[in-house]
Amino acid sequence: MARRATRIAQERKQGGFVLLLDAGDSLVGDQDPARKTQGLTSVAAMNLMGYDAMALGPQDLALGPAVLQQRIAEAQFAVLSANAVVSATGKLAATPFVLREVDGLQVALVGISGGDGTDEIVVRDPLETARSIAAEVAGKADVVIVLSHAGESVDRQIADAVPGIALIVSGGPLVMPSPWRSEKTGTLVVHADEAQPGHAGRVMGLATLALDPRSGLVKQDWQRVAIVDSIAEDAAMAAWVQQQLSR
Repeated sequence: MARRATRIAQERKQGGFVLLLDAGDSLVGDQDPARKTQGLTSVAAMNLMGYDAMALGPQDLALGPAVLQQRIAEAQFAVLSANAVVSATGKLAATPFVLREVDGLQVALVGISGGDGTDEIVVRDPLETARSIAAEVAGKADVVIVLSHAGESVDRQIADAVPGIALIVSGGPLVMPSPWRSEKTGTLVVHADEAQPGHAGRVMGLATLALDPRSGLVKQDWQRVAIVDSIAEDAAMAAWVQQQLSR
């Protein structure tokens, strides 16, 4: 995590506008202290790294509405899902989208959850949700970016069927070795890393995008960046991590 913070800081020093995004299942995983604290330390770490937004994945939703609301309140970034609904109330478990101004453009960040849901949280159809939310943000945003944990197959369906989306940051099982772009809509789908037991956060996706409100994604470069030992640890983050592990 300390090396990840260093790599993020390096990108920010390059200039330009950086959005730090996550497609979900990043709150708990299979390791302590994240598991022991029900994602509290994960949110704290993401706050320290300056995340802009994350979508809710199935493992995040499994925390249940009450714990999720605590984590959302603690987050200094947007926690998003346009299709995760609390069974008891019929209300969304999180904010469906947020708007961010990027170099004079209004960028909508939309969250789409995947999985089967739980007894407490129902997950509505991702494709139908993408259609409705794209229509909702069409008049508010110049550019739409979707953070999806619906899986690669569904994300490709969304890309083909829903015009107006510039980029889908895909989470969930499988790793796409290279970006995929819809021939029908021009939407780009990227996937950085698949978390494995005892292994998460060791690869980051770096997308350099040129966006235009009239023609969408004009230019893109995508690479998967391995967080290797040659990257120096961020001293403050390393100290914080050690403090959490010693508790």
